Amino acid sequence: MDEFIFEIKDYRGVKVKLARTVWQDKILSTSPIGHPEVKPYMSIIPQAIQQPDVVFQSTRRKNTHIFYKLRVDKKGHHIVIVIKYIFENTGMVGYVSTIYLTNKLYARGDILWSMESIKIR
Repeated sequence: MDEFIFEIKDYRGVKVKLARTVWQDKILSTSPIGHPEVKPYMSIIPQAIQQPDVVFQSTRRKNTHIFYKLRVDKKGHHIVIVIKYIFENTGMVGYVSTIYLTNKLYARGDILWSMESIKIR
Protein backbone atom coordinates (compact mmCIF):
# COMPACT_ATOMS: atom_id res chain seq x y z
CA MET A 1 0.00 0.00 0.00
CA ASP A 2 1.31 3.39 -1.02
CA GLU A 3 1.98 6.20 1.44
CA PHE A 4 0.69 9.61 0.51
CA ILE A 5 2.33 12.99 0.99
CA PHE A 6 -1.11 14.55 1.01
CA GLU A 7 -4.74 13.77 0.45
CA ILE A 8 -6.83 16.88 -0.19
CA LYS A 9 -9.96 17.90 -2.08
CA ASP A 10 -9.70 19.65 -5.42
CA TYR A 11 -11.69 22.74 -6.40
CA ARG A 12 -14.74 20.49 -7.10
CA GLY A 13 -14.49 18.61 -3.82
CA VAL A 14 -12.98 15.45 -5.34
CA LYS A 15 -10.28 13.70 -3.29
CA VAL A 16 -6.76 14.07 -4.77
CA LYS A 17 -3.67 12.20 -3.56
CA LEU A 18 0.06 12.60 -4.11
CA ALA A 19 1.87 9.30 -3.54
CA ARG A 20 5.27 9.46 -1.85
CA THR A 21 6.70 7.18 -4.56
CA VAL A 22 5.50 9.51 -7.33
CA TRP A 23 6.98 12.53 -5.53
CA GLN A 24 10.33 10.92 -4.73
CA ASP A 25 10.90 8.50 -7.61
CA LYS A 26 9.33 10.41 -10.49
CA ILE A 27 8.85 14.11 -9.82
CA LEU A 28 12.04 14.73 -7.83
CA SER A 29 14.10 12.34 -9.96
CA THR A 30 17.10 13.76 -11.79
CA SER A 31 16.33 11.41 -14.68
CA PRO A 32 14.93 12.88 -17.92
CA ILE A 33 11.35 12.32 -16.71
CA GLY A 34 11.93 14.12 -13.41
CA HIS A 35 11.23 17.70 -12.41
CA PRO A 36 13.30 18.33 -9.26
CA GLU A 37 12.96 22.08 -9.84
CA VAL A 38 9.46 21.92 -8.30
CA LYS A 39 10.70 20.91 -4.84
CA PRO A 40 10.79 24.51 -3.50
CA TYR A 41 7.15 24.91 -4.56
CA MET A 42 5.78 22.05 -2.44
CA SER A 43 3.80 24.45 -0.26
CA ILE A 44 2.02 25.85 -3.35
CA ILE A 45 0.97 22.47 -4.77
CA PRO A 46 -2.02 21.78 -2.47
CA GLN A 47 -3.25 25.35 -3.00
CA ALA A 48 -2.92 24.94 -6.78
CA ILE A 49 -5.18 21.88 -6.58
CA GLN A 50 -7.73 23.44 -4.24
CA GLN A 51 -7.72 26.91 -5.82
CA PRO A 52 -6.27 26.63 -9.33
CA ASP A 53 -6.09 29.58 -11.67
CA VAL A 54 -7.10 27.43 -14.63
CA VAL A 55 -7.80 23.75 -15.33
CA PHE A 56 -7.67 22.15 -18.78
CA GLN A 57 -8.97 18.82 -20.03
CA SER A 58 -6.12 16.74 -21.44
CA THR A 59 -6.39 16.08 -25.16
CA ARG A 60 -4.75 12.68 -24.68
CA ARG A 61 -6.86 11.24 -21.85
CA LYS A 62 -10.37 12.20 -20.85
CA ASN A 63 -9.70 11.27 -17.22
CA THR A 64 -6.72 13.62 -16.94
CA HIS A 65 -6.89 17.27 -15.93
CA ILE A 66 -4.09 19.82 -16.10
CA PHE A 67 -4.08 22.31 -13.21
CA TYR A 68 -2.25 25.64 -13.33
CA LYS A 69 -1.21 28.10 -10.66
CA LEU A 70 0.03 31.09 -12.63
CA ARG A 71 3.13 33.21 -12.02
CA VAL A 72 4.45 31.43 -8.93
CA ASP A 73 7.86 33.10 -9.05
CA LYS A 74 9.59 36.30 -10.13
CA LYS A 75 10.39 34.80 -13.53
CA GLY A 76 6.68 34.32 -14.26
CA HIS A 77 6.72 30.51 -14.20
CA HIS A 78 3.49 28.60 -13.80
CA ILE A 79 3.27 25.42 -11.75
CA VAL A 80 1.47 22.62 -13.59
CA ILE A 81 -0.06 19.62 -11.85
CA VAL A 82 -1.31 16.71 -13.94
CA ILE A 83 -4.01 14.69 -12.18
CA LYS A 84 -5.51 11.42 -13.41
CA TYR A 85 -8.99 10.70 -12.06
CA ILE A 86 -10.27 7.18 -11.60
CA PHE A 87 -13.47 5.78 -10.19
CA GLU A 88 -12.89 3.61 -7.11
CA ASN A 89 -15.32 1.84 -4.76
CA THR A 90 -15.48 4.98 -2.62
CA GLY A 91 -16.07 7.32 -5.58
CA MET A 92 -13.92 9.44 -7.85
CA VAL A 93 -10.28 9.91 -6.77
CA GLY A 94 -7.52 11.91 -8.42
CA TYR A 95 -3.87 10.92 -8.40
CA VAL A 96 -1.10 13.39 -9.15
CA SER A 97 0.93 11.91 -11.99
CA THR A 98 3.47 14.72 -12.46
CA ILE A 99 4.25 18.31 -11.56
CA TYR A 100 6.44 20.73 -13.48
CA LEU A 101 7.20 24.40 -14.11
CA THR A 102 6.58 26.15 -17.40
CA ASN A 103 6.23 29.64 -18.81
CA LYS A 104 3.51 28.61 -21.28
CA LEU A 105 -0.14 27.71 -21.00
CA TYR A 106 -1.52 24.49 -22.44
CA ALA A 107 -3.85 25.79 -25.11
CA ARG A 108 -5.22 22.69 -26.82
CA GLY A 109 -7.59 21.16 -24.28
CA ASP A 110 -10.98 22.44 -23.24
CA ILE A 111 -10.99 24.79 -20.28
CA LEU A 112 -12.78 23.03 -17.43
CA TRP A 113 -12.45 25.88 -14.95
CA SER A 114 -10.77 29.25 -14.64
CA MET A 115 -10.80 32.22 -12.35
CA GLU A 116 -13.14 34.82 -13.81
CA SER A 117 -10.44 37.50 -13.73
CA ILE A 118 -8.03 35.50 -15.90
CA LYS A 119 -8.11 35.80 -19.67
CA ILE A 120 -6.85 32.52 -21.16
CA ARG A 121 -7.48 32.90 -24.85
